[in-house]
Amino acid sequence: MIFVCTGNICRSAFAEKYVKAGIRTEVPIIESCGLVVEVPSPPPHAAVDAAGRIGLDLTDHISRSIEYCDMETADLILAMEFGQYLKLIRRLPHKRHQIRLLREFSPFPENLLCNINDPFGLPAKHFEKCFAQIRRALATIMALI
Repeated sequence: MIFVCTGNICRSAFAEKYVKAGIRTEVPIIESCGLVVEVPSPPPHAAVDAAGRIGLDLTDHISRSIEYCDMETADLILAMEFGQYLKLIRRLPHKRHQIRLLREFSPFPENLLCNINDPFGLPAKHFEKCFAQIRRALATIMALI
């Protein structure tokens, strides 16, 4: 399972940490990466604070590019936005059946929306909202593992 967003600074990093913290079975791959990572960077303080309020520690995360993820062996590749989904399909057409939008797994009617919007550069309340959306979608996935 690989989570993908733009910079691997907030959303995909949070999703990776959340699944790793909450899963009880062995899953071969749980990773995250970004489509546009020019310089490896830590999450912003607002993201670290918002994650910390629900018991997740993002302080050791450093963003990484999609080139460093083993996309070929992933059973499920989850994008945060429709544009990212399309880029992944173009990049990995042979994996199109394993590439999904994370929000597809959210409860109805939230699953009718495509994007989990990027809170980067916004106040902490936007990170809290974003992380809550991710947690709701991941609850469905984690129940199936």
